[in-house]
Amino acid sequence: MVSYNMNITLQTPTKAIVTTDNHEEIQKLKTQCTYVKNNIKYLISKHKQNRWWKNKDIDGWENRLEELKADLFGSILMIDENDNFWIRPGYITHIEQIQYSIENNISYPDLKPISWLKKPDFNDYKYQTESVKNLIKIKHGNISLPTGTGKSHILLMAAKEMGLDTVIVTPSRSIFNELLNEFQKRLGKKYVGGYGDGKKDIKKRITIAIGKSLSNLKEGTEQYEFFKNKQVMMVDESHTFAANELEKVCHGVLSNVPYRFFVSATQTRGDGTEKLLHSIIGENVLSMSLQDAIEQKYLCPLKISILEVHSPSSLKKKDPLECKRVHFLYNIEIAKIYAKIANAGWHLKKQSTLILVEELRQIKMLSELLTVPFAYVHSASKKDAGKWGLETVKLQEQVDKFNKGEVIVLIGTSCISTGTNTYPTHNTMNWVGGSSEIKTKQGTMGRSTRKLEISKYSDLHSPKLFSRIYDIRVLNQPILENQLKKRIEFYQECGENVSYF
Repeated sequence: MVSYNMNITLQTPTKAIVTTDNHEEIQKLKTQCTYVKNNIKYLISKHKQNRWWKNKDIDGWENRLEELKADLFGSILMIDENDNFWIRPGYITHIEQIQYSIENNISYPDLKPISWLKKPDFNDYKYQTESVKNLIKIKHGNISLPTGTGKSHILLMAAKEMGLDTVIVTPSRSIFNELLNEFQKRLGKKYVGGYGDGKKDIKKRITIAIGKSLSNLKEGTEQYEFFKNKQVMMVDESHTFAANELEKVCHGVLSNVPYRFFVSATQTRGDGTEKLLHSIIGENVLSMSLQDAIEQKYLCPLKISILEVHSPSSLKKKDPLECKRVHFLYNIEIAKIYAKIANAGWHLKKQSTLILVEELRQIKMLSELLTVPFAYVHSASKKDAGKWGLETVKLQEQVDKFNKGEVIVLIGTSCISTGTNTYPTHNTMNWVGGSSEIKTKQGTMGRSTRKLEISKYSDLHSPKLFSRIYDIRVLNQPILENQLKKRIEFYQECGENVSYF
């Protein structure tokens, strides 16, 4: 019989009490549960370079430095009012080199499957069926699948199979409206309501909700009590939420929900808070790489081309953000090249193009160079858009125009980089840059991999045998070169060689 030094008791869906008489084991657990906040680390580095403040007010400078250092480390091992150590249940499977026993005191309601109102006219993929089965079995876990592999359908399948009081948490209005329409179409408005983007339907068994709307709920309100008593929570694109917002929703209003599922293309973070993310999303029960998804023909193949340009600016910037803005985002040579390829792609090959940008200024630059019909999407206010002569637009309307072939080029900011279905992406251009895994995979690559033949408008377009992704190397800019190297690493995950021009 195995003897364990540590016992872990799941007291609630968000609290697991840790008991042990072994001080060394607690110290080992503390080390595993501690993480460095990269954003604070960056602020400390910037603060140390602030010589003006240091010379003018050394005491104030040192006090601020101590404040930052005090906030540098985070931990998911906590102590409650009874001096008990506790962690989030989601992190238990990540504990290493410690023998422990588990006692689960959480009550899970029995499933009550509901019927299709309108059954999908396609067969489920095996990995989708396995995802639902594995999530229900583990009760608190996550799946990681590339963009375009039908994660939304997995949520739908799970909600139908369980039939319990369920909330589907989304990170944005576009995903919210897409899921709400699909769920109501397949299961019926009798079962499905929405909370967010002006909707406040809290009378249905299944509720699609925007995470921000849930994080703003006040305890004691009718809405708070409605969501507090849900039996199932499913979070879509969990990695795209800000760490504090995801924690506030999952460990706040939804803290007592027993079944907890998380789906995403990349269950990771670049800000150092991965341990916090893992403590929320639980154990991974199914994952698939982008290369596997392409090889198994679930997704469209990608080809990567890197184009070399010079920067017209002679300004030297040491700050990575400033360097990127001056030499990459505001580089007119990039605008000229991308516009030329987009124009020629249509006139010579009848190909459509998606251009991903970061700022409104880039939309303005492109709009003056494109000679084919185009549309753009952004989330800026009317006032901010007006500064660049742009209009406020409805995202889905513009995306539909692109998918229908009414416009040949679609320009989009980050509002289109996650959860938006773009099909005729014969060419996709990365004018976002940087080294973010999420922006590269979810944005540039994720928007490109959907197969055109599954679109109901596929007959309106030239065949799409692959998507060609264009990216930029700005010559003689070491900071931008390092950022490009990271993006190339992500691109290579699709299994294709990268070409340089």
